[in-house]
This record gives sequence, structure tokens and C-alpha cells, in this order.
Amino acid sequence: MNLNIRRPHWNRLRWPLIAGAVVASAIGSAWATGWRVNLTPSEPVGVYRMKPVAADTVIQRGDLIAFCPPVKLEPFMVPGSCPNGGAPFLKEVVGVPGDVVDVTAAGVTINGRMLPMSRPIAHPKDWPGLTLPVDFGETKLGPGQYWTYGSGRPKDSFDSRNWGVVGRDEVHAMQGTAP
Repeated sequence: MNLNIRRPHWNRLRWPLIAGAVVASAIGSAWATGWRVNLTPSEPVGVYRMKPVAADTVIQRGDLIAFCPPVKLEPFMVPGSCPNGGAPFLKEVVGVPGDVVDVTAAGVTINGRMLPMSRPIAHPKDWPGLTLPVDFGETKLGPGQYWTYGSGRPKDSFDSRNWGVVGRDEVHAMQGTAP
């Protein structure tokens, strides 16, 4: 009878547990300091440093902003911190206060310049029950209003074509530079 039964040795788990704790700590630190990973093609896939938007932060054309969209776009939204239960979107600002935005079936123009591949999208056949509100017509952006656009893959991006203007109060962060 062999009584030499092998028992688990917790020492063998020590280094994997330490390595896991170090990785988890690094990810938590990166998240806490504003680093975010974008895995959707509507903006280039990659790692972005986001900084909080203060009351005096100036948002300009070309800035990447993180904001809570005013509508819930199921099944495309992942759970997150927005009031509608979804995660903030990352989009490029293409229209700023004072700009004239015109949405037609042919596409979106900002101050008379057509955005590439900007025809409003509608997927009623692909996604039954999904409603994509599109307001056709011309709008002059007022103070604190922005027009967003998925410049990475605009043809299929959910952006202001689907929900209209993004208000300043919906913007939580914008791409910044490392300190």
C-alpha cells in the first residue's frame, strides 16, 4: 500500500498568483489614469488616453470624444456607466457650434462639404426591431452642440446620423496626451 499521496503544493501557485496580481494591478492603474481600449472599427482600433472634460475644456473639430449617446442602440451597446445602461461611445467631432449640418439621403454635409461614406444607415432587414432615428434636413449647431462621426469605418458607424447632435453635457472625456 502506497501512502505517499501527493498533496497540492501551494508554493507552485505562488508565482502565477503574483503574476496575475501584477497584471490586474497594471490594468487597473491604466484604467484609473484614463487609458481605454477601442475594439470597434468605427474609430481606429487601439489604445487611447482619455482625459476628463472640465467646464472650461474647449472641444474642437477633429477631437475624439467619449460620450453617452442619447438613445440605446441594442444589440450594439455593451453594458456601461451611461444613464441608458450602455458604455460611452468614442467618436470624432466633425461639427462644432456655428456649423451648418445637412442630412440627406445622399449623405451628410458640414458647411457644404460632404463627409465621405456618410449616407444614413438603416438595417431593418439585418436587425429586425432596431430603429435608427434619422432627422433629415438642415441644422445649425448651437452653443454646446456637436456632430459626431465614426471616421474609422463611417459606412457602418453609429454616430450623429442616428441620434443627432451630442450635447456638451453628454461628453465625459476626450482624447488627451500623457502627462
